[in-house]
Amino acid sequence: MRFSISGDFDWESNIDKVLDVFSDNNYRSYFQERDYGTGLIGITIVFMCQDPALNLKRRIRLSKKEKKLYVDMMLDLPQMKSADLVKKKMIMSELLLKEIPEIVSKYKIDDFDLQRFIEDFQQKFRITLPVP
Repeated sequence: MRFSISGDFDWESNIDKVLDVFSDNNYRSYFQERDYGTGLIGITIVFMCQDPALNLKRRIRLSKKEKKLYVDMMLDLPQMKSADLVKKKMIMSELLLKEIPEIVSKYKIDDFDLQRFIEDFQQKFRITLPVP
């Protein structure tokens, strides 16, 4: 499965550093090595962290033709600007762990091993949370 995480963010949020942590954790190759069936072959997540005055709306789209899911994850810019790297990582990891399984589960996707994907997803992103 092709799995990617990127961002559309105000530079002051510094969430690029968390995106680097995710990349350093090799999530792309982790999912690329797994086969969940032909019903869903890609997921693209975009962390949105912009000025609230822009009034941006969250987008979630399943392209049946491409067999890909596109998801915006909305972050609060003032909160992210004031958080340290550990807190940013915790916020973003927890958001992923909570919302992605919920979103993917809402769709009926033929030939897709949802349960295995969720287990792998939770295992991969749970390890990016800081140790208490």
